[in-house]
Amino acid sequence: MIIYKKIYLIVIAIIMSSGLTLQTVYGETNQNLISVNLKQDIQLKTGSDEIKGTINNSQSVAADAYTLVVKNKQETLLKKIIVLNQPFEAQLSRKLKTQDQITIQLEDQSGTPAIDAVEIAPTKWHVLNKPTNKIKTSNWGNVFKNSRIAPKKYQVVQAPKTGLSYLKKPHYIASRRAVTTFKETDRSVNNTIKGYQTALLLPTQSTDLVNWQLPQGSVMHNQYLYVMYESQEHKSYGRIVRYDIDRLKQLGIWQNGQDNLRQLEQKVNQHNFATTTDEQLLQTILVGPEFYMGHGQAVSFNKKYNQLWLVSLTKKSRQQQLTQVDLNKLYPKERHKFIFKDTKNKQSFHGEHNLSIDDQGNVAMIGMISDKTKKQLAAKNVQAGDLMLYHGYIHNGRLQMAIANTVVRQKPGYFGQFLAAKNQTKQLFYLSDGVYYALPADKWAEGTLKQADINSGVYTEGYNTREFESQGWDSQGNSYLIVNRGSEVMQETK
Repeated sequence: MIIYKKIYLIVIAIIMSSGLTLQTVYGETNQNLISVNLKQDIQLKTGSDEIKGTINNSQSVAADAYTLVVKNKQETLLKKIIVLNQPFEAQLSRKLKTQDQITIQLEDQSGTPAIDAVEIAPTKWHVLNKPTNKIKTSNWGNVFKNSRIAPKKYQVVQAPKTGLSYLKKPHYIASRRAVTTFKETDRSVNNTIKGYQTALLLPTQSTDLVNWQLPQGSVMHNQYLYVMYESQEHKSYGRIVRYDIDRLKQLGIWQNGQDNLRQLEQKVNQHNFATTTDEQLLQTILVGPEFYMGHGQAVSFNKKYNQLWLVSLTKKSRQQQLTQVDLNKLYPKERHKFIFKDTKNKQSFHGEHNLSIDDQGNVAMIGMISDKTKKQLAAKNVQAGDLMLYHGYIHNGRLQMAIANTVVRQKPGYFGQFLAAKNQTKQLFYLSDGVYYALPADKWAEGTLKQADINSGVYTEGYNTREFESQGWDSQGNSYLIVNRGSEVMQETK
């Protein structure tokens, strides 16, 4: 029998090399099928009755035949003889439905399973359910402890010229390439980040679940990147999506110049069944429940207490709320309402749309003086476009903020996109599109800031630029950007 099988395999090899039609033989149940991965090699789609693929067996070059069996529970949808290592196409007895529980299996000639049945399912994002527990709420009232109107004079510190104006909107451009590179221009001053390059192409086709094309603020903590996505349907609502960067690096997805997550996104949107590789990628992404989030740009991580916080405007004019997010549920666990009320004229004013918390728990926000604000100030040496620092901390479970007596002239670009603290250098990074300032937070708060203390990074030659959404640092101190118009994560280049 062994001699006959060897002769048969030789004949098979001759026929295959000659290109003639191949007659198959059933493989034996005890053959080595360890390398066979049915989930990886078969293509199915919800709403379709087509099945195709190539079931590979790297342990054997023999053209062995098996019966492929596809079932929904006890319902048999297909029984077809297929040949390993050769492509096949077939038609199921009906179209697949969303609620189907599909298994696939190989059987030998006697109907005995050659390998265990494998469950397969449509490609879906891992989405957390909305928690049922109540969110702890409080009202802190006024948290502003001094006056921005009263000072007769502010110290004015001139920032480096960026070549951009706070009065002129940028012209956003989209990326059409797999890998994008930004390099600093000669307008940068004392900049330590020489450039950025694509590290991870993010999903970018918005759906009812996530507005993928519009990422906003983000923070990096340990191996996770938390990205805020503003809802496309519900104003001021959104979700947090958590990416496991360490796992993505292990899978070879980080800085590989490929669009793996966008290919996965297409499979989700087209209801294709997930392969083993797809499932590994899906496990790196966790989508949180929708909640009232605001614009999603004012977010920061308090490493002192291991807390994720974000600031948003409430539905009441000039009232804000500071929200603490549960890191496991990606949903609010605490909400604290507050207002900024000037101690001089007792009038409340709009808070700012950014937030930074350093490792020591120091809180910072940066605002721009508008023409309207300038008229309210006693100081006559300030200008529209100057930047003001609100600084403070959370003490005894309550936010306390004050304004610094120094203003920075002027805003680096039109939109103030994000504010982040780099704890390694104790600097605040104020981000606009294509540009940022890096300023020592303690000197600005204390009133000792000098022009030489302000660094700048400029990555655009003019007003044509990608949309810079947020900036942060990993545990090794490497800077990253979330960039829009082709959503992606970019990492600094040395």
